[in-house]
Amino acid sequence: MGMEPTFQSKKSVRKWERMSEVKGGEDDYFDDEYMLRTQRAVAKAIVKRYRAKREGGDEACMFRRVRVKEGPDQWKVLRQNLKFKWADEELEAFEVRFTLDPETFEFSIKPVPLAWFYDERFVAFLQEFLWKTPPKLGLTPSIAHGGAQFSLSAKTFLQGSLLADDIADKLNHPELSQWIMDWPNPDDRAFRATRERAAAFRRVLESYWAGAFHPAALGVLTPENCYLERGFGPAANPPKGVMDKERGPKGDRRAVFQTNFAFGRAVRMQAQNVHPGYWQSAHPKSEGYQPDQIMRYSEGNLNRLQVAGELHVKSAKVLDPERVPALRDPLEPGMLTGEASWENRAQMGRTSARDYVEALLLDVHRARYLQAHPHVAVRASILQDQLLADGEDTVKKHAGPRALAKLHRAARAWNREESSGRIKDDWIEPETLLWAAWRALPKREKAAVAREIVTAFVERVEQAATVDPRPAARASDPMEWHRHRIHPILWEALAAVPGPRDAARRELESWQARREEYLERRPVFSQTDLVPPWEE
Repeated sequence: MGMEPTFQSKKSVRKWERMSEVKGGEDDYFDDEYMLRTQRAVAKAIVKRYRAKREGGDEACMFRRVRVKEGPDQWKVLRQNLKFKWADEELEAFEVRFTLDPETFEFSIKPVPLAWFYDERFVAFLQEFLWKTPPKLGLTPSIAHGGAQFSLSAKTFLQGSLLADDIADKLNHPELSQWIMDWPNPDDRAFRATRERAAAFRRVLESYWAGAFHPAALGVLTPENCYLERGFGPAANPPKGVMDKERGPKGDRRAVFQTNFAFGRAVRMQAQNVHPGYWQSAHPKSEGYQPDQIMRYSEGNLNRLQVAGELHVKSAKVLDPERVPALRDPLEPGMLTGEASWENRAQMGRTSARDYVEALLLDVHRARYLQAHPHVAVRASILQDQLLADGEDTVKKHAGPRALAKLHRAARAWNREESSGRIKDDWIEPETLLWAAWRALPKREKAAVAREIVTAFVERVEQAATVDPRPAARASDPMEWHRHRIHPILWEALAAVPGPRDAARRELESWQARREEYLERRPVFSQTDLVPPWEE
């Protein structure tokens, strides 16, 4: 696993807002005295608190000692490297990096063994030192200015049909990135966000199950394919019988791996790349929006599905140079880089380590559930499509043609500005369209959408609970650490219209009974006076 929880202050947010608007300001931001001073203060405070609690015999202090060393990252931005060492010096130290990102301070923690997240001592470690320390120096998590992304081992997802099934599952549940685990924003745009985007994902999934990524169709893949980004298909006329309808690719371990690897690389370039966030800003000289990076602005990201010898997607440094394979050897799982991952970007800030760990494990348990229930079928339509693919029709029908025309005029100006004059089109950002469509929907239709979202999420949580190995989890309410994730305006929409006492209505009652307690688990939208889009 890899973790990236973030924390901000009003000052860090406003500093980025102001400095990024002037030439050279972005570079100056990463050298700013306040940002670097705060970064150092947090790292030193973690060390001080850890040593004190270690002496006191705290169970959360599993490591014998900790030290901090300042140094540049691959972009020459200073960061704090905290190394927690075991009593056995031969064991690899656990490293926590604390660095800067636009608007935010970010922990980068990888790799972390999955088993640790089931150990209460490690959860307590995260809470005591990573979540409790930043607020002592004025930093807090927010919804708008930072996330809590995490990544899972790519090697795990390249077995059976798990990667394809997880993508299909996300297509069926756009609510996860828009209403539950995060909020509608271009940084982690839903796979189903637009008609064209959803269709691209459907096409690549259909090709997968037709066997178009199997080595029997493409030929044996090698590192050369990876270095030159070619030959990943899909094949035009795949042979019959290379896919099992339940278990995915047929053949030996290498054939299964190569099928799923080719599929993952194709998803990146043929589906993630369709209407990703910030697509208007793509430019070769941009730090964050280079053409070969722009597709990462999605709820799921496969940009780091790479083998040793490829170039890092951001720094362009050679990955794992000591492990570079022969150019024309058959691709094997062992050639994957140490950081090869399937990233879940649809995560907003988390107010506690427990909040973060439960969000992460929900994704892990969902993957385990999908392993037992493979070959997920993509649903042709859901009620949420009224806010997505059919958003313009919804606005036109319920708010009128003039409201839609106003959105198009604003979109034309926005696209031109964001693209430095390169894009002349009135295409509306899907997140803008979602809120316009939501406001336009009558109460009864809003309640129906809310019911679909809540019901689907409850089902997800309950199914995940069936494969949760923790004994305590099975004896408790599975929604207890997830109920607060559902956007409050969905509860309002449900409450506004009478309905049957179904799963959604029962959840509404549970929310209402402890509303203030659940709201406290949600981070603020912004540390500044930024207005949430649902209040505009």
